[in-house]
Formats: sequence, C-alpha cells, structure tokens
Amino acid sequence: MNIDNLERLWPYPKQIKANGEFNTPKEIRFIGEKLPEWLMDDFRKIHKLQITNNPNAYTIKLELSSKLVQSEEYEISLKTNAACVLAADKVGLSYAMRTLEQLFVYFPGNLPELEIKDGPTFKKRCFMADMGRSVWSLSLLKRIIRILHRLKMNQLHMHLYDDELCSIKFDNLPFGTENPYALTLAEFKELVEYANERYVEIVPELEGWGHVGAILYHRPELRGGDGVYKGGSFIICEETFDLMKKMIFQVAACLPNKATIHLGLDEAKWYLGKNMPDDFTPTDMVQRYYDIIKEIGAKLDKDLTLRIWADHAGRPIPQKIKKEIIIEPWCYWNSLQEKMLKDIENYSGKDKQPWMAGAGVSGGHYRGAYHSTRFWAKNTKNSPNIDGINITFWKWNNIDEKFISLFAGSYYLWNPDAETSFANLADYESYDRVVFPIMYGWQAAFEDANPDDIRKDMGSVVHVGYYHFGGRHHLPVAPTAPLAETLSAHGHDYLTEHKE
Repeated sequence: MNIDNLERLWPYPKQIKANGEFNTPKEIRFIGEKLPEWLMDDFRKIHKLQITNNPNAYTIKLELSSKLVQSEEYEISLKTNAACVLAADKVGLSYAMRTLEQLFVYFPGNLPELEIKDGPTFKKRCFMADMGRSVWSLSLLKRIIRILHRLKMNQLHMHLYDDELCSIKFDNLPFGTENPYALTLAEFKELVEYANERYVEIVPELEGWGHVGAILYHRPELRGGDGVYKGGSFIICEETFDLMKKMIFQVAACLPNKATIHLGLDEAKWYLGKNMPDDFTPTDMVQRYYDIIKEIGAKLDKDLTLRIWADHAGRPIPQKIKKEIIIEPWCYWNSLQEKMLKDIENYSGKDKQPWMAGAGVSGGHYRGAYHSTRFWAKNTKNSPNIDGINITFWKWNNIDEKFISLFAGSYYLWNPDAETSFANLADYESYDRVVFPIMYGWQAAFEDANPDDIRKDMGSVVHVGYYHFGGRHHLPVAPTAPLAETLSAHGHDYLTEHKE
C-alpha cells in the first residue's frame, strides 16, 4: 500500500492516523442510519461494489452521535473486520461518505486501517457563479451543486443579474426575457430544492444599487447614471425600492424557511431621486433594504438574512442593525496581501458584525487562481465573527478550464492547516506539479467533475455578456450586453483599480 495516497483525500481531514492495511472488500453492507438514495447511487456507480444485506459482508455502521457537537463533524474508524462512522448530523454523515468513497477509489487493493476525526473550519464554504456576465444552464448549476457537495462546500451564491445580463425571468416583469439562457422562477425553485437535498444553500444576489444595467434596459426611467465601471446605477427613490420589493419577494418565495439574500450594494454612484430627503444617505439605503428584507420575510414566514458587499472603501451600516447584516470584503489577488490583512483587522473581532471573505477568481485570472483563497483562509481561521469564505468566479463560465480555483480553494475552506507535503508550497509551479495530478485523478474518478461533461452542460464560453470562439465569437448574448458598455471598462488592471 502507498500510504502517500492518503494525501489525495480532498479536502484533507483534520486528523488522520493510519496503522496498517487489509484487503479491500468487494461486498459491503451498511447498517444504522439511512443514507439519501442519491448518495447511495453515487457509491454504487463509482465503485461498482456489491452492496448487500448479507450479514457476512464487510459492515459499515452509520451512527449519529451526540458526542460530536460541531455541526457537520464526523469520525471514521476503518478496521479489518468492520468500519464505524459517527457524525454530528446528516450533513456530517454525507461528508463521511465522500471520504469513504475516496478511500475505496484510491486503495482498490488494500484499504488502510485508520482513524479519522474531521470537521469544517468555516461555517459557510461558498462558490459564486456570475450569471450577470455569463451563462449558467440549469444542468450546469445542478452539476456544480453535486461538485460542491463532493468538496464539502455548502453554499452556492448566484449573482443573478448585472449590467450585461439578467439570468432570471420574473413573473409579470420583463427582466431576463431578452436572455435566451435565463432561468424561469420554476427552474430556480427546482434548483433550490435540488441543492437543499444535497445540503447546499442557495444565496441569490439581486443588485439593489449599481450593476443594474440589465434591469434598466427595461426600466430606463430608474437609471440614475453610470456605475463605477460604466454600466448603470439606480436612482435611489421610492419607485426603485418598490421594484426591488417585487423582485426580492418572488425570489425569496422560492427559498427555504431560513435563507440568505445578497443585495450587492457596491461599485455604484449616488443618484438621489428628487422626491427623497436631501439628507438620505447610502447608510439610510442599507437600513431601508434591511427593512424590506424583514418585511418580506414576515409575509412569507421566513427568516431572511441580508448579505452585502463591503465595496472598495467599506460600506457604512446603521449601528443598530450592524450585527444582523453579513458584510463581505473581497480581494482576489495574492499580490495584495497587505490589503487583505487590513480588511481582516477591520472586520474581525468578537464585538463586530458577521462577515464573509470574498476570495476566488477575478475576471483577470485566465488560468484560475487559489492563492488569495488560501491566504484568506489561513489568516481568518481564528476570526470569532467570520461567517465563511466565498470562492467567486467572476465574468466567465469556463469552470472546466479553471477548475483549480474551486478544487484547491475548497481544500483550505475546510482545513486551512492541512499538513500535507504540498499544502504550504508558496509558488504556483511547485504547487501545480503536485496538485494538478491529484485534481485530474479526482475528476476522472468522480464523473460530476469530468471536464467533458462540464463543457456539455456549459455550452458556449461567455465572458462579460459576449460569446467566445465558434461562429458567434464576440457577439452579445443579449442586447443588454453592448448597451452596458462595460467590455472595455472590465479590461482594466485590477491592481490599478484597487490602488490605495
């Protein structure tokens, strides 16, 4: 047995101790807690094991235990004669199964005798799909949800519209009708239910200030003017708030009873309506949107939480509601570590509001990226008020080419202190030489992440609302994209954009 194969477990467990090995069984029976059928199907399909009720088969006992107090925590004891899996809850049990799957794949001849104790470092481990600048089909989003569960991630942030595209069709409203790839509300609800079954929370983002060009296409009278990078910003007025109420209500109605809604509120310019008080400020706007979210939650009998971007210079929030709103500063470039450290100092503290770190990939990462995600994770793991980390995927949909961003990032969101031979390698070349072969093997073993299948679900590559390659190269997906005039604006250097 090559014990180094344990380093291929992804994400790497918090504690693992291997003592020996035994012949990998071909016939298995599960006893104890019942597993969801989709999880059992995955186990059968990947390993082609004979799962039976034969009492002489290798027995894996599944048990929920009150001894494990952290949500999503689990333990695995793998021994010659039997295995035992303990979990704090059903989510933890499903994650334990993902670890077991990998063990059976990586050790087809001899399984290691081992003990694993594992659980997440961060409560929320999120991936964001930019549906406001690219296209993400229902089948691709379902595939992403399956991949997220395999990577032990539990949130999918859907950036539903932006200046270039609106990717959701509302009832009795025109938004998204011009986009041939937009999801209907029925499809969105189907996705929410699909994700909920797989322990993934959908976080929809409905921009409430800037990045709203695709909405203004149909409601030009609500355009205040350009955003920070062209596009469009709302006039802040009662008509805008009324429209946002209608859109938020329709989306919130599709969500579970406890949910988070993101309203953006970044990179906009201030255009105040004539009928608004002269002293109405962006801080007042945050209070107003908070009140709208709570009002809608009360009507739907749902507990809704508001999340917003921190923006470049932060986002002032009324003191009385500060601890009830999740603020999300972001930085995607490893070269801006000083900025990330300043943000951590600014937002982290036991008496401060909950916050989330925006990590992942900007539109300028053409081969994918993971270093900023790792930096955020390693430096926020002890923050007393952090809600989690978000691996963003801005402006593109070609996750097949940039899968390293999600794959490597998930590793650190689960266990930033992993002590493997490669976890702390500083440069891309050294890290890539080890991790890419692991990733390719993982993608080959677990078909949800097969690049060919991702591409089939993805369809055309789309960047900032425009097709790339093929007969439609550089044509807009929808008429909203060229009107936004953001294609050249988004080509600017991110490092210049964030210069202090």
